[in-house]
Amino acid sequence: MPCPQCGKQPAIHAAPAARSRLVPWLIGLPVGAFALLMLIGSLLSTPEGNEQWVAREAIKVCNKEVARAPEDRKRADLTLQDCADLETAFRAQYGIDP
Repeated sequence: MPCPQCGKQPAIHAAPAARSRLVPWLIGLPVGAFALLMLIGSLLSTPEGNEQWVAREAIKVCNKEVARAPEDRKRADLTLQDCADLETAFRAQYGIDP
C-alpha cells in the first residue's frame, strides 16, 4: 500500500530467519553429558582407590617384566618372589586380592 502523503511504496523488510533450536541441543547435549560424567567420576574417585590402582599397576608391571626373557628385561634384579611380595603386601594393606 503506497504512502498517502508521498505515494512511495514502503520497503518490505524480510523477518530474520528463525534460528534453529536443534543446533544448540546437538552441541550442548553431548558437552553436558561429558561434563556430568567427569563430575561423577571425580566424586567417586578416592585417594585410597587411586593408591590401589597404582599398586595393582605395579604388580602388573612386575609380572610382565619377570615374564620377559632375561636379556630383554629393564630390571634384571626382579624375581617372581618380588612380584609375590607385592601381591602379599597389597592383600595385607587392602584386604582384597589385586
